[in-house]
Amino acid sequence: MTTKAYMWGWFAYLLGCVGVLFVLWYITRPFASAVRLPLRAVGAALLLTPWSVSPEHGELAPAWVVVVFDGLFQEDTSPWRAGAPLLAILVVAVLVALAEIWRRRRKYGDRYDDYDDDEYAGAE
Repeated sequence: MTTKAYMWGWFAYLLGCVGVLFVLWYITRPFASAVRLPLRAVGAALLLTPWSVSPEHGELAPAWVVVVFDGLFQEDTSPWRAGAPLLAILVVAVLVALAEIWRRRRKYGDRYDDYDDDEYAGAE
């Protein structure tokens, strides 16, 4: 694969991720904030975490794709090669989302659950 094709592939993938994350954002709008923020963080972490295609190559691919490919088609490698870092990133994303929920509840108190994210940003 040429470098140009590799970059175009990543561009198409990232463009698709923007669409998927927008839909996820829209679908989770009516959810409670304690559910909405972790779901959005997990979705972004799952889609945007890259990992090496193989130990011998320097090319990157989405980690979830590497996990699926290694688990289904590779006999000599374990899906944990990319699964462990992906799981670690997912845990960090959830912890960051929970810290944001804690920060907002601390700042806004009981009023926090009455508002949507758009109201915090100043949108009407």
